[in-house]
Amino acid sequence: MQKLLRIVGLIVAVGLAAANARATPALSGSFTADNDVFVYLSTNASQRGTLIGSGNNWQSTFYTTPASLNPGTTYYLNVEAINGDGGSYSAGGFIGDFTLSGGATFSNGRSELLTSSVGWLASYNDSNGSDVAQPWVQPLGSAVSEGTNGVSPWGTVGGVSASASWIWASDLQSGNGSAPGDQCASCTIDFQTSFTTTAVPEPASAAVFGAGLLGLGLALRRRRLRGAV
Repeated sequence: MQKLLRIVGLIVAVGLAAANARATPALSGSFTADNDVFVYLSTNASQRGTLIGSGNNWQSTFYTTPASLNPGTTYYLNVEAINGDGGSYSAGGFIGDFTLSGGATFSNGRSELLTSSVGWLASYNDSNGSDVAQPWVQPLGSAVSEGTNGVSPWGTVGGVSASASWIWASDLQSGNGSAPGDQCASCTIDFQTSFTTTAVPEPASAAVFGAGLLGLGLALRRRRLRGAV
């Protein structure tokens, strides 16, 4: 009897441990900007956080470094895009395609988030036009779409969804106003989106737990059969 109880206890312990196993959420992304861009991950909307990617050539696609996330945590994806061509007019924009794995979803309820006028905040930071990250200014304004991936003057950005939009800030200081494409000649723009991670059991967890319960049932059945002999 004691041997049976030890076996049953082991089966249940293994099953419960497997059921509690969780997939670790992770963030990845591809992006670029005209002209320079810095991408950060933070747990505080007012702090720019940890740098996970940067770029300085709108003709190239850049990628975030692997970022493991804690389940049940609210994160902020903070971006600084710098338009630094100078002159009276200069094209400026930011485009990106970001993905969450491990059962996590963005505020849109999906595991993929593209740059667009929906789900992103954007505001003027300062008049900086050099490739230097600026002190973070939490954006509170709206983002405006300048057209989907492939629009002139940037052409198609590889590694980014064709449905992603080039975006910019809509406030007057950003030089955009109500006319998309009329960007500042030299300035830094801050963008922000947020998401809360969740985690789901690994597919194997339910199978292992089920196997444990099946083993328990078989052990009890064999004991009853022995008692009936």
